Amino acid sequence: MLIGELAKLAGLSKDGVRHYEELGIIRSHPKTAGSRTYRDYDASCLGRIEQARQAQQLGLSLKEIGPLLDSIGEREVTPEETVEFLQERLAVVQEKINGLRQIESFIEQKLKHYQTRQPAKPEC
Repeated sequence: MLIGELAKLAGLSKDGVRHYEELGIIRSHPKTAGSRTYRDYDASCLGRIEQARQAQQLGLSLKEIGPLLDSIGEREVTPEETVEFLQERLAVVQEKINGLRQIESFIEQKLKHYQTRQPAKPEC
């Protein structure tokens, strides 16, 4: 299928499709029609785009997703691999949450400090 059709089916812009391709998430094959060459995408690209979206919901960046999908390939992922992957992602998320809680605590302390300060009295 051509880029416009893939974009429409995937709910992306043509630039979005190109971006996914630049990151290695999907691949096109050159298709010549007359003197012009087009990008041709097979139906598996839709599945990879959907997998990429699901991986983004787990906190992965698009740059991380391409190599991950390549490592899986077309094979089925085992339940054990899924559990291991999700445990690793959970640890990363928990680490981020802890970091955000530290920032939250710091901001709360600063806010409390400045809220309890007595305003300077105006001089006459």
